Amino acid sequence: METVSQLEAGFWDLLEAFQVVSTELARFKNVEAVADGALGLALELTKSSVAFIGLVDDAGEPKRVFSRAVDPAEALPPDEIERIVAATAVPPAQAGTAEAAWSRSANPGARAFRSYCGQPLMARGKVIGMMGVSSANGYTAAQRRAFAVFANQVAAALEISQFEERRQEMIDALINVRAELDRSERQRLINQEHAQSAARVERAHETAVAALIEVSLHARSEHSLADFYRRLTASIAELVGAGKILFWQLNGEGMLAAIPGAYGVDDDFVERLYPAPCTPDRDDLPSQVVFHDQSFRASRKDESGEFGYVLDALKVDDAIAVAWRAGNLRLGLVAAYDSQRPEGFSREDCWVLQKVGLAAGLVWQLKYADADLKKTVERLQKVDSARQLLLKNVSTAVDRTRRKFASELHDDALQKLTAAELKLQRLRDPNGQNDAMVGETYALLTETEAALRRMLFEVRPPALELPGGFEETVRDRIGMLRSLTGIECEVEVELPDELSYELKSIVFRQVAEALTNVEKHAAATHVQVSVRATSGAVHGLVVDNGRGFVVAERDRLPGHLGLLALNERSLLAGGWTKIESEPGLGTRVEFWIPVT
Repeated sequence: METVSQLEAGFWDLLEAFQVVSTELARFKNVEAVADGALGLALELTKSSVAFIGLVDDAGEPKRVFSRAVDPAEALPPDEIERIVAATAVPPAQAGTAEAAWSRSANPGARAFRSYCGQPLMARGKVIGMMGVSSANGYTAAQRRAFAVFANQVAAALEISQFEERRQEMIDALINVRAELDRSERQRLINQEHAQSAARVERAHETAVAALIEVSLHARSEHSLADFYRRLTASIAELVGAGKILFWQLNGEGMLAAIPGAYGVDDDFVERLYPAPCTPDRDDLPSQVVFHDQSFRASRKDESGEFGYVLDALKVDDAIAVAWRAGNLRLGLVAAYDSQRPEGFSREDCWVLQKVGLAAGLVWQLKYADADLKKTVERLQKVDSARQLLLKNVSTAVDRTRRKFASELHDDALQKLTAAELKLQRLRDPNGQNDAMVGETYALLTETEAALRRMLFEVRPPALELPGGFEETVRDRIGMLRSLTGIECEVEVELPDELSYELKSIVFRQVAEALTNVEKHAAATHVQVSVRATSGAVHGLVVDNGRGFVVAERDRLPGHLGLLALNERSLLAGGWTKIESEPGLGTRVEFWIPVT
């Protein structure tokens, strides 16, 4: 009787504990909380050291694993729990409380140190997972029975929690679907508006392209500016469906005035349009349009009637206006009046008018620039003709003077020097007493004669007028340089014979002047000379490796007049001269003279 009483007492203790844990289990709302709470209650109910729950999907494959251990060192890893769940999965008809021993080692021969009690979790006639507990001491029949009942409660709680989760997921999905539908509807409306806007923009773009083509056709025509203006405004009126098109031009006094001669605009209309002040610092309507790129659009159909006074002053039903500009240059504004469409002017019409205004501004400037260019070209042609005439006259006068000078030098001074040399030879003393003085005098006369002959060569080269004479003359001048200084020279001359004598003379003077500077000042050992005919001009180059100088200080250097003559001679011929030099790095003289 005492044993029975003890068993009965234990049973009632288990039952009371089961009621307590069942009540606790009912408090949890989601799967994680239910599983965690159930594991804690299972450990307490069965006095186990480890408890675990493994949930499976509809195919019986593990999908979620939960475990808990009194001692964390005894905890089971998730992969081992999944192995146990998979190994003990049984059909619902055969499901029941199972007890076995297992080792945490993967080695089948290892010693089993733990026993467990496992119970399939059944809900709605199917296995949703497995719950197990482990203890080193094993379990009594009452514990196993209590655990089985508890597992059924856990299964029900888990199923309810999973159902709630699925229900909440469905609610969330429905909410998301509703939100997605709302977003889709909003996006549909936006797309519809975008499609309509795109269609309008496409039509406006096509119209703008047509407008630009019209502007370009008018720009390429040979019509006068007034005729261009009339034709342009007619094309714009057709493109935007306007009865009148008018350009307002900004003058230098900050006043905006209408330009007569536009499409649909008669003299009476222009006469009642008074000039309006228009400056960047004003906030009136014309200034905002011209200087701040605002588009103006008004119609008598507008309920606000904000710009009715403008329409009354113009005596029109509707109007649009945009800036008329060429780049950053503000020319005024272009306006369209009296739309020929029932709906009036649209924003796209303003956009088209804006593009036309930009293109027309550039063409307008081009027309003015073309007129100014023609005048400038005419003036330049007159200046160039005068320059060529001056060059020819100067060259002729200089050449005549040089020829006269060379003739007098050859026939007078050189002849007298030769006679003096002959007389000095006769004065030589047979005894040799005055030979030294006579020899010095004779040498001095010889040097003077050589200098005069070199001067005679530079003043009037004898071969310059002959075919191939230019190259010969240049090489003769370089030969003189080499004989006097010992400088090594590289020469490259490619000049056609058909060039005029005046041009050949100028080019030779440039080369000779540069070589004279090398001869007198450079102390060079090497000189490179190049003269070529290229692209309707003659390009010359004289480079030495001498001592060089500071180009900015050339006006204060001895012999700078030769450098000045290089520049003036090329400028007179319509060309240029560049002189580059640095101390110790030699000098580079480059010139370019057009073939006229």
